Amino acid sequence: MNKLLVALIAGGFVTVAAAQTAAPAAAPAAAPATKAEMNKEKAKAVESVTTKEADTSGTRAMAAEQKANTAASKKVAKPTTAQKKSDAVAATAKGGESSTGGPATAAEAKANTAVSKQLPKEKVNLGTPAAEKEMAKKATP
Repeated sequence: MNKLLVALIAGGFVTVAAAQTAAPAAAPAAAPATKAEMNKEKAKAVESVTTKEADTSGTRAMAAEQKANTAASKKVAKPTTAQKKSDAVAATAKGGESSTGGPATAAEAKANTAVSKQLPKEKVNLGTPAAEKEMAKKATP
């Protein structure tokens, strides 16, 4: 058992020592390229990737369509201030009515309020057994 432990510890020392030795020298590099040559190589690589990739999302077609739409919209005359104001008024209110329903809805709400005020209010004693039975009866279909 002692010999096994000594062998394991010695093996650990050997691995650590091997890991700390210098790496073998790499092959000498070729003459460094100029910046212009490196840029040309990068441009070729980027161009080859972009032309090779398929346009799966349709962005190129969409860009062309947007360009045509922009050109067409520039031919249309811009609206005047009066037109902008009239468009805003037309969009928010039709003929003086609010966008939530107008006078008809207000009259209906007023009538509903009057009807609900005429109804007598029921007094309920929730603590009594009769009230609990009545609530249980109403709760079951």
